[in-house]
Amino acid sequence: MKKFVVLFTLIFTFQQSAHADWTLIQKTAADGKADEMTIKVKGDKSRADIGQKMSMISDAATGEILMFMHEQKMLMKMNGDSMKGILALAGNLLGKGEPSAKPAATGKLEKVGDYETEIYTWSGKIGSGRFWVAKNFDHFAELNAIQDKLMKAMGNPAAAIAPQNNDFPGMVVKSEMSVMGKIVTSELVSAKQEALDDAVFTAPEGYQEMKMPSLLGK
Repeated sequence: MKKFVVLFTLIFTFQQSAHADWTLIQKTAADGKADEMTIKVKGDKSRADIGQKMSMISDAATGEILMFMHEQKMLMKMNGDSMKGILALAGNLLGKGEPSAKPAATGKLEKVGDYETEIYTWSGKIGSGRFWVAKNFDHFAELNAIQDKLMKAMGNPAAAIAPQNNDFPGMVVKSEMSVMGKIVTSELVSAKQEALDDAVFTAPEGYQEMKMPSLLGK
């Protein structure tokens, strides 16, 4: 369970989206292992390539996620209902009926790359974090919109794992999170608008499908 919580936190924390086509590159580290993530977005579709070993294609309109393990040539499908079930399980661990924690401004300013940022902190039942927010980042509202749409499609318990993007008055260009004892960090390297082919968001051929691990006690 911990591995899946960390994985989803990593992806949902970093996954950005927009109405235009975008390509974002981020430096990431999960549990001390550094990597680079490339995120491509076209409409409701997004693709995250985590190094050379794993990719994930998601559809914010349906909540469907395809995850690919390239070395093993395996794929795993998760529909919207499956994701709601996983996140509902996380919600049960966190306790029902409690309002989601919101990030808080610290008033501390720091430059990250080319961006002037303010540091925000957040604390939930299974983790805590710091977020460097660039309030003058162009198109940040667009870049945040579909991630929150995807979160809503999968169920509100997702907000207990990490803050929603619309909780921030800008673009998170750097983050440090501790989730169930695992450290997850990211820093934005680049973000640019560029036309993307629809083929980027299709499953590769020759991959064998594997069943979802039993996380729901079924």
